[in-house]
Amino acid sequence: MWETFAMLEYSESGLLQRARLELLQMLPEHFELSDAVIDEHGPVDAPDALWQLREQNTGYGLILVETKMSFTPRDVARLRDRLSGPMLRLMRNPTVLVVSTWLSPRTRALLEEGGYSYLDLTGNVRLRVDRPAVYIRLQGADRDPTPHRSHAPVGLQGPKARRLLRLLAETQPPYRLTALAAAGGLTAGYVSKMLHSLDEQALVTRNRRGMVEDVDWQGLLLAGAQRYNLLRNNEPNTFISPEGAAALYARMQDANFPLDAVVTGSFSAVDIAAVAAPTQLVLYVDNPHQMQRFGRLLPTDQGADVVLLRPEDPAQVEGLRTVNGLRHVALTQLVLDCLSGNGRLPEEGQAVMEWMRENESEWRRPDLPTLAG
Repeated sequence: MWETFAMLEYSESGLLQRARLELLQMLPEHFELSDAVIDEHGPVDAPDALWQLREQNTGYGLILVETKMSFTPRDVARLRDRLSGPMLRLMRNPTVLVVSTWLSPRTRALLEEGGYSYLDLTGNVRLRVDRPAVYIRLQGADRDPTPHRSHAPVGLQGPKARRLLRLLAETQPPYRLTALAAAGGLTAGYVSKMLHSLDEQALVTRNRRGMVEDVDWQGLLLAGAQRYNLLRNNEPNTFISPEGAAALYARMQDANFPLDAVVTGSFSAVDIAAVAAPTQLVLYVDNPHQMQRFGRLLPTDQGADVVLLRPEDPAQVEGLRTVNGLRHVALTQLVLDCLSGNGRLPEEGQAVMEWMRENESEWRRPDLPTLAG
């Protein structure tokens, strides 16, 4: 039923009525939900509706409802700014409930961080009221059921988008749109659309002149990894190493290693944040056949301990690190590769990102690098 309702066209007043009906169906029968009255002046529209939730034995609480057809992550900050005055204190800190047709996973996460409740018409619900004690949590759609809507954000999909997010994550702001475009080999129009979308998703913050002033680099990497797959976006060749992946990696560290290979995945992550001993060696290579001959690798479709990848975008193997004489991908690319990989890789990606959070000054650049690809 949720999905059917979400596809209908609603006005904000219709959306509010639909949300109230859905909420009543979720609450126990002995709970009452009515319009609130303050100082006997009648129903209060603050800002869209104010409801009173009452239970006979435990009293009542207020629910302040914010209704919007499209509610983006940036709207969470706007809501917080609007409700930061004396209004909530006057109402003794009511529950703030955001109602929309659909709320993205990031929007819902930011609402929870802010202590707000939410309800959308695809079935995503989180309602917490202290008095009377109510806690409801339901899972709905993680993808917009009407993605054709003009307000749908530009997705972090494709090599150009990942190139831009790496620049944003790796570089301490502030910087201008034109500088980002030049550093990434991207058009100014593309960067402008992406920054607008990222601003709406509260992944970057810009001033009135459009300059990027703040970046949620962790949120950027997590969002980018959701639209990327290490083994699908890059061309993979899978092998078994007769000597074992660890022995092959050790042999590659010899000063005479002749091939152009870049390490990613577990053997790169373990140098930053060890989760477990690495067992699969993942390499970006220009010529898989040369690496196959060097390692005497045996092709396989199952149980591979060596994966050779042709990178989707040359920028993936730029801004490299040198570890034990070998070239490793930059930390931002390592996180993307791990979070979007299989097996233990996502866990290792989270561990690398935690290290990056605690040691931000050691890897974030003061100036934009060049990832022209």
